[in-house]
Amino acid sequence: MADGYEKAKLEVHAEDAKGDLPKDVSFLFNPEAIRVTKTLKPREQRQAGQDAAHLQFTGGDSLKLEFGEILFDTFEDRTSVYSTHVQGLEKLIHVNEDLHRPPRVLFVWGQGFGDAGGKINTGTWYITALDVNYIMFLPNGTPVRAKCKLTLTEVPDDSNPSKSVKNSPDTAHVHLVSRGDSLQAIAYEEYDDSSQWRRIAEANGIDDPLGLSPGQRLLIPPILK
Repeated sequence: MADGYEKAKLEVHAEDAKGDLPKDVSFLFNPEAIRVTKTLKPREQRQAGQDAAHLQFTGGDSLKLEFGEILFDTFEDRTSVYSTHVQGLEKLIHVNEDLHRPPRVLFVWGQGFGDAGGKINTGTWYITALDVNYIMFLPNGTPVRAKCKLTLTEVPDDSNPSKSVKNSPDTAHVHLVSRGDSLQAIAYEEYDDSSQWRRIAEANGIDDPLGLSPGQRLLIPPILK
């Protein structure tokens, strides 16, 4: 093992390990830094008599994990580092014909980052960027060492249909308040109209529209036409 490097791997999700996809891709890993980025895109709603606009948090960009210095080394074996390692990694960034999307992966490394098993965020990721730099060759031109940079993008959680499918505005139902929710944002999510927040406030006896609590249940009244 190269000095300072530890073993890590990208483990293909069990449901996606089909056809010629590898079950996992192992590599040597010694990051100088790991960059995690997440961007929210609030929509500003200005109201008369207010110095600042209300922010509606209706969505954002996916969480991204960026790191470099993944090392593949086949010098001692005198085999191609491409066919042994990099080719399998490339398969994980392409859209798979059977899945109609790239395969999902888990990043497994060490014990100090993520859950007890070392899987960051215990979530699944897509590989959305790959940069390979071949740095050593045999006299016959066979590449035997490569350094890579990767970007992983979180896989959205579609297990809860209420997160991706809006309820009909003509049917009453209950909305579970999440951290950062506002009545304006909930009205936009439910009715496509943030100005309908007063309808929700009146139905739930809310005097302070900013006083929502995570876990609070709100009755979403229908809009009858």
